[in-house]
Amino acid sequence: MIRAAFATGDGVNINRHFGTAERFDVYEIDLLAKTYELVDVRHVDSLGISLQHDDSLIARLVDAVEDCNVVFSAKSGQHARVALYEKKVQSTDIEREVKFVLDKLLTSRISILAPEYKEEKERKKYGDPARKGSFENLQKRHPCLGGHSNVTAGRLHLPVSPVCNIGCKFCTRAYNKSEIKPGVTSLVLKPEEAVETVRKAKELCPELTVVGIAGPGDTLANNQALKTFALVKENFPELICCLSTNGFRLPECVDEIARIGIETLTVTVNAVDPEIEAKINSFVIDERGFKHEGIEAAKMLIEKQLTGIRLAAEKGIVVKINSVLVPGINDKHIPEVARVTSELGASILNIIPLIPQNEMKDIPAPNCADLEAVRMEAGKYLEVFRHCQHCRADSLGIPGKGKDLHEELYKDRKERAADTFSHG
Repeated sequence: MIRAAFATGDGVNINRHFGTAERFDVYEIDLLAKTYELVDVRHVDSLGISLQHDDSLIARLVDAVEDCNVVFSAKSGQHARVALYEKKVQSTDIEREVKFVLDKLLTSRISILAPEYKEEKERKKYGDPARKGSFENLQKRHPCLGGHSNVTAGRLHLPVSPVCNIGCKFCTRAYNKSEIKPGVTSLVLKPEEAVETVRKAKELCPELTVVGIAGPGDTLANNQALKTFALVKENFPELICCLSTNGFRLPECVDEIARIGIETLTVTVNAVDPEIEAKINSFVIDERGFKHEGIEAAKMLIEKQLTGIRLAAEKGIVVKINSVLVPGINDKHIPEVARVTSELGASILNIIPLIPQNEMKDIPAPNCADLEAVRMEAGKYLEVFRHCQHCRADSLGIPGKGKDLHEELYKDRKERAADTFSHG
């Protein structure tokens, strides 16, 4: 049960500053039953005095809400926030209808308002407390894990994985220097070329903290990526290694990923329902080279993905989920992807708007409102990453700065890649 106070002049809107509030409506919110009830209307004589200049007024106002977990007001000053904090009451500034906030409290991530709920949610999300520390520390250095490091930390994508073992209907891979989207590269490197490439990348981008491999195919469709990561870890142990995969071969590769010391893993999961997945992915190619299509392929892919995510999280690897938002197909389903993968140990979700191309060229990309609506729903289960830049497979730079250095990094290299793209 959570108790929330609202600074209101009319009982309908949050329209009073905390320091001059004359009325607080107090609601009790039952998270389990998904209900709320007005339990008290408290009046305080503020006399119109500014809070920051009257300690006695501060005391009266704080006393009026000290039994609450949170107080919502149009604005609160630093003096008020400190006084409320000392009483273990959270202060939140917002100007909306009271009902709007109450409804959001029932459905949004409100764990910060009640320690017992926060503890339970973090237990499910992180398991071992050390995993939480690992994720939070990585966020400070990894520009694709949330926080604010997307404008301070650099990342390099090494294009060493040209082949793929599944057939996503939205995917096209290309060989050029200009397009900014996944699956695009100007060349394909051999694992042995990675060390010198990383060394040059560090000179061009001193802020470099992450070396990732995100294609242009799938990183686990052959062993090129794992060979590359082993060389990078041996020569640059201070850098974070980040592997992106469709997850089809993840269960069989998890032990090797952990042995090499790869810290973060991104798995693209577009559905956990085979009926929906079959509308997004055409086929998978198994380890024997056999092609499976339709619902059969979807079931195989989902089972491998979910098993791999669970095994990776159990080994302490931080798992991020990528989901491509395809309007009319999985837009209502992505919150379920978030729920399922969160329970398996994933730490963060990146919802990527569809780029209309290939078999999905006639499906319009989601607009900002559509994307935000899905983010809000999925955010009930997993923290949502909001700074994706649709990076190339050979990217270099600080994502949040908007400048990619891949052309400068590879300007002296002989182009080599197009004929190596394949499925299987």
